[in-house]
Amino acid sequence: MSTLKAIDSLFFGIEDEVTIYEGDFDLESKNKYCHLNGTISFSFKPKPSIRFVGESEEVIISNIIEEKNITLLVPGMLPTRVSLDLVQNDYLVKGQVLYQIENDEDPYVESYYSHVNSFVKYIGDSIYRDNFCFRGGITIDYEDWDIKLHMRHDFKDKNIFSKLEDSDGHNITHVIEIKKKDGIKFRKSEASKIEEIFVWVFCLCAGRHIGMPIKIGIKGNDIVYRNFAVPLMSSYRKVPNWFPKQQGKVLKDLFYNISAKFEDNFTKRVIKETIHWYVEALNSTFIENRAVNAQIALEKLSYVLLTQQSTKIISNNEFKSNSFQANLQRILDEISVDTRLTGDYSMFSQHFGSGPHLLVKYRNHITHPKRNQNIDSYSASEKFLINQLGLYYTEMLLLYLIGYGNVFSNRLNFPSWEGIYDSLPWKK
Repeated sequence: MSTLKAIDSLFFGIEDEVTIYEGDFDLESKNKYCHLNGTISFSFKPKPSIRFVGESEEVIISNIIEEKNITLLVPGMLPTRVSLDLVQNDYLVKGQVLYQIENDEDPYVESYYSHVNSFVKYIGDSIYRDNFCFRGGITIDYEDWDIKLHMRHDFKDKNIFSKLEDSDGHNITHVIEIKKKDGIKFRKSEASKIEEIFVWVFCLCAGRHIGMPIKIGIKGNDIVYRNFAVPLMSSYRKVPNWFPKQQGKVLKDLFYNISAKFEDNFTKRVIKETIHWYVEALNSTFIENRAVNAQIALEKLSYVLLTQQSTKIISNNEFKSNSFQANLQRILDEISVDTRLTGDYSMFSQHFGSGPHLLVKYRNHITHPKRNQNIDSYSASEKFLINQLGLYYTEMLLLYLIGYGNVFSNRLNFPSWEGIYDSLPWKK
């Protein structure tokens, strides 16, 4: 495979903040206006935010400071909701945009770039920048689109990933380039479907909430569209999960899999909801919360896979009459997931007949606490093992629903070396 040139971006150079707009703008609420002059800026520190500061020549800020719904009006940009942080002497105001600020037109562009916040480091195809060659590229041929996902080329020089890990911070780690195959111009809004697919691919692979805070559209040599946003985004940290980082090419498989599944609105909603609960399970502070969140995902997945596929495994009535344990056991058996309590889990086999039995009893003990000497005596390490089991089942059912068929990192073998991967149970 030929080596491609790495994508560059002027936003890789953000140190403290980048100015979005400088000049006159207004705050408005219930037809009351405050005219200001100042700046609007995007920053990654201490967390991603879009802030504004402005001064008024007249003492009129008091007209709107008590209002709850305040809108920022900026020439050439769509109105957007804001909150006020500070008002001084009734003429200086500071605040922040609640979600995003973007150009007020949907222009034709030749290329579109989405900057990805705090995604993981993976091994992909070879790309280069100057004399530096690295394996951070993914190329996707999708319908009439040419799509490239690149790790930022200066990650090594700037120690991007190590700094993010040390600080649990935020920064651009990757960039997506979207173009039409035939080179014709397209509306920036046409790329929204592609961005949505990537968001859920990234969340599933990182085990965190991943967003795209900066998006730009290019025509000729000019930026004709800008969007700065603060979507739901987790700070950077390594979250052990199923994603085989040394085989980054599976990102392409996942893109195609999720794209196909998103054609059905019901399946799309289920995938998004279960990935959300999976991420919450991975990032909850308390082990008990992780167990409950994982089982919310497991209940959704078992219902959909057993009763809502083109060929039903069981009827809705049978699902309702069964216990959750029986339904979970049934779908795991269907996809050949071994539910025996062996290895590290053999310690639980005296009181529980299978993994689903252990999970359900533990979850019930959390949500409906009763005196149970065995469960009450579990150590932190034993609770960790139970949590791992729930997350493993969640990963298997999610990957099966999506239609993923490649290798995975098996959390039941943790700790293990990155690069030692397993085949999926239904592929063996």
